[in-house]
Amino acid sequence: MSKQSGRASLPAQVAEQFTVGARVVRYVWGHPANRGHQTRALLRAARYQAQARLLRRRAVARLGERSRLWVHPHRTAAAMVMYANPPDLPEMLVWRRALGKGGFFVDVGANVGTYAIWAAELGAEVIAIEPAADTFGLLEENIALNGYPVSAVQAAAGDHCGWARFTSGLDAGNSLSCDGPAVTRLVTVDSLIGSRAVTGMKVDVEGFEIDVLRGAARALAERRIGLIQIEWNQMSTLAVGSGRQPIAALLEEYGYRLYRPDMTGRLLPLGDQGFGADVFASPGLEGFAS
Repeated sequence: MSKQSGRASLPAQVAEQFTVGARVVRYVWGHPANRGHQTRALLRAARYQAQARLLRRRAVARLGERSRLWVHPHRTAAAMVMYANPPDLPEMLVWRRALGKGGFFVDVGANVGTYAIWAAELGAEVIAIEPAADTFGLLEENIALNGYPVSAVQAAAGDHCGWARFTSGLDAGNSLSCDGPAVTRLVTVDSLIGSRAVTGMKVDVEGFEIDVLRGAARALAERRIGLIQIEWNQMSTLAVGSGRQPIAALLEEYGYRLYRPDMTGRLLPLGDQGFGADVFASPGLEGFAS
């Protein structure tokens, strides 16, 4: 690259950083978890941005009432915890209602452990499943940071046990890929939980959620999974070539109904099965009273 082209790229870099900064400000200011203390949340985000961009150092974010999470530069999923506590307010309030002492939570696609740590703070025993080697290392760091009873499994969850190729270096965007550079162990939910009853399970695997549910067929048939959170965006069209209706049909076969939370974490029947925010599935909400 010539000196001239290097100088020409500088304004573009500055403009890009300004755009990212503006997005962060809008996100932090408008996030419902920051309502009533937006200014304090913005200052916290600004300190993190300065530390990450200028010093390239990681920071610690507070999660829940007493938990912490390491936040590394360029790790978007972890940064969301720095910007709002909790980052997924309606969904995480559902788990606050559902989990308690003696609960059992399975986090499929745990990333750095935001949901796993949240569930553990609420008193649940947790199994956290994450296939990407670099992300799995950060997950283990966050488990150690808090000292909760979380069992970390380095694997991808699917519809059979074996081995599979996986992408690498994409943070929360890693997924199964036939030409991926990494190889990961493939497990089923049924093989992990055996005959145990699961209070709750979160499934966020970049569009391959239906494979995870097929690998939980025995537990679903016996209705041993009380509540399931499922990503419901358009990634399934890229991953498996379909919308979310096949998941809805599969769950309906096992007697599970679909819900979406309001801003207080109360589950309401799902009216539209089109793409949108995460959906919850349950064979009955008696155990998850408002």
